[in-house]
Amino acid sequence: MTAATHQNFVLPEPPKGYERVEELYRLYFNLMLYLSSQRFKVPESDAESLIHEVFLTFLANSSDVRDPRAWLVGSICHASRHYWRMNGRLESMSDEVLEQADPSAPGLAETVATRISVQETLSRLHEKCRHTLSLKYFEGCSAIEVARELDTTPRYAEKLIHKCLKRAHKIYLDLKGNKR
Repeated sequence: MTAATHQNFVLPEPPKGYERVEELYRLYFNLMLYLSSQRFKVPESDAESLIHEVFLTFLANSSDVRDPRAWLVGSICHASRHYWRMNGRLESMSDEVLEQADPSAPGLAETVATRISVQETLSRLHEKCRHTLSLKYFEGCSAIEVARELDTTPRYAEKLIHKCLKRAHKIYLDLKGNKR
């Protein structure tokens, strides 16, 4: 790049509210780093990356946020949980654990039969129940996170989880031929 071209380069104006975000970053960075790295045990370098992602999201959605502190704290907690959901699956077991067999573990046939029964049970549930149970049990979301995802209250989310789990249990028992 020549000097003339470089001189003609104009930096874009920062978005409105940028100063506010910079101030919030200075105010809450240490709190967010503490929550992510100490409470959720995310490695510090990854915790800093999560904080930056949260602030980028905040910058894009700041006009919709009523309480920035609560939003930032909630977002870093959610991001830290999501980090472990994604990265926890990537950690391998030690060689010692892999060599030991559990005598009480079900055999392959029983495991496959249970998996098929669970898949059939889930396929017979309504979409809303499938989605709710998936969030709660497969993605590890709390009732509050399920409520946010479904755009409802935490109390209703708890009721919905209970109701859907009860339905799934009944369908599962019916499939196995066990009538209550």
